[in-house]
Amino acid sequence: MIATITQTELMADEKNIIIKAFDDATDNYWKTITEIAEETSISLEHVFKIIYSSDEFIESSYCAPDGQHRFSTLTAFRKKASFFEKLRGAINNRID
Repeated sequence: MIATITQTELMADEKNIIIKAFDDATDNYWKTITEIAEETSISLEHVFKIIYSSDEFIESSYCAPDGQHRFSTLTAFRKKASFFEKLRGAINNRID
C-alpha cells in the first residue's frame, strides 16, 4: 500500500523544517522568505503560507537591504537576541 500525505501534513512537516532551520542558525536569526526557501528547499509559496499562517513566526520592523521583510521564530529571538534588542522591543512595544 502506498502512503499518501495530505497538504496539511506536508505544510506541518515543512513548518517544522523551517523552525529547525532557525533553531540551528548560529549567526542570523532574522531571515527573508527567499533565504528561508533557499536554506530549506521549500517553495517560496509554501514558505509564505507557513510564515503568515502560524503564530510561531514574527516579523521584524526592519527590512533586509534588498527591501524584503525579515522573519524569525519567537523562540530563536528569545534565545539569540541581545539584551539591548529585547529592551528596545519592549520600549517600542514590538519584538525588534
